[in-house]
Amino acid sequence: MKELTPPQRLLLTEILKNRLIAGHRRYQEIERDLAKRWAGYWGEIALANYVKELPQEKYLIFHDLQLQVNGIHFQIDTLLLSQNLILIIEAKNILGTLLFDNIFKQLIRQNDDGTEESFEDPRVQAQRLQSLLRKWLVKNGLNLLPIEHLVFFKSATKTILKTNPGDRTDFSKVCKGRDLFNKIESIEQRFNHERVDTQTLTQIGQLLLSEHSPKLIHILQEYNLTKKDIRSGVCCPIETCRHIPMTYNRGKWTCSVCNTSSKDAHLDALSDHFHLFGPTITNFEFRSFLHLPTIHTSQKILIRLDLPATGKTKNRKYQLSPKKVATCGLP
Repeated sequence: MKELTPPQRLLLTEILKNRLIAGHRRYQEIERDLAKRWAGYWGEIALANYVKELPQEKYLIFHDLQLQVNGIHFQIDTLLLSQNLILIIEAKNILGTLLFDNIFKQLIRQNDDGTEESFEDPRVQAQRLQSLLRKWLVKNGLNLLPIEHLVFFKSATKTILKTNPGDRTDFSKVCKGRDLFNKIESIEQRFNHERVDTQTLTQIGQLLLSEHSPKLIHILQEYNLTKKDIRSGVCCPIETCRHIPMTYNRGKWTCSVCNTSSKDAHLDALSDHFHLFGPTITNFEFRSFLHLPTIHTSQKILIRLDLPATGKTKNRKYQLSPKKVATCGLP
């Protein structure tokens, strides 16, 4: 019922990395964060591809479901909803040798150079999501189904899972690759009778969709950045170039590096402005961000865009929206 799309935080971090001024002190931090977010998204993609093989008539499937309860925002990678139960699946894409430390509830990656990295135990994350979802269902008067959870690791061959010697903790809710189907089947055997009818199931599904509310992200604030840290200008659309800024002359944008020309390259720049700075822009901001030569040139382009606006003369603000300026996509 809800398809997987690139997470907003990933989109924003990608834009921020591309727009950060050269040599910025936080560039490497943002680059590392972006790599982690891409890895997480690839894990969700792998999980989504496996889930496609499940019987579609049996499950309502939700990817990247974001809900709120009692002021707490929570995100579920994949949720399976059936007449028998609700199954939360937390996707992970961490390669290498991973040790589950059940004493301190952490996941430790043991690197080849002898160093170690610590992550939050994904089982603890999944249990928290299970608790929050139950509270959400109770609050909405729909606590009618048992909730179970699984932790899914993308790679069956490049991820080695270990635990402390002598540890007998139950790992039945952790799986890699195609073992996901065995785990789901095992859970289904435990919850093998219907608890709600199809009408109630549809009602729960529709409520989940209607209450989906992505968390508002202010990516500049998260990294303590301002407009001064951002490169303005229109970006060359050629992936191997991406030079900023392009030059505008006689109705088209031209790249001084690869000589590519475009009539609408400014739309991506406006999309970046929309995501980084907000949904409004003045003529002055428009002209400044796109490096346009005159106020008349910027006014002419704004008129062609036919954006809704409020205010008059120099205080006039134009409304940027996904309907007029498409939100950025990723390859």
